[in-house]
Amino acid sequence: MQVQVVEDGSGTWLRVRGPVDYAEAQVLVKAGQILLQNGLSGPLRLDLAGVSFMDSSALGALVQLREQAHGLGRSLELHNASTPVLKILRVTSLDRLFSLHSQTDQSPPLRGGDS
Repeated sequence: MQVQVVEDGSGTWLRVRGPVDYAEAQVLVKAGQILLQNGLSGPLRLDLAGVSFMDSSALGALVQLREQAHGLGRSLELHNASTPVLKILRVTSLDRLFSLHSQTDQSPPLRGGDS
């Protein structure tokens, strides 16, 4: 899994790529916690377009980050969820819990060699 932090005028983005299983879920939580606690305002946005796989621990990480964001008066938004991510969110009914945004919504700015 690769995680990239992108700041823009609308908030903080965490771009996630690759498979997210138990080990990577812990990294995702830690990265999200740091961004949530750094004092920035606005939502924490996760760009999930590049996520190829998510297991139950990754879903738990998303729920944990959502709860922490709400506890700090912030929100967690999921953007550009890949097909595997959308499938698991729908099967578990977590698509009802999260704020989901499509490719047509605001997306993070591209940097460097990103495509």
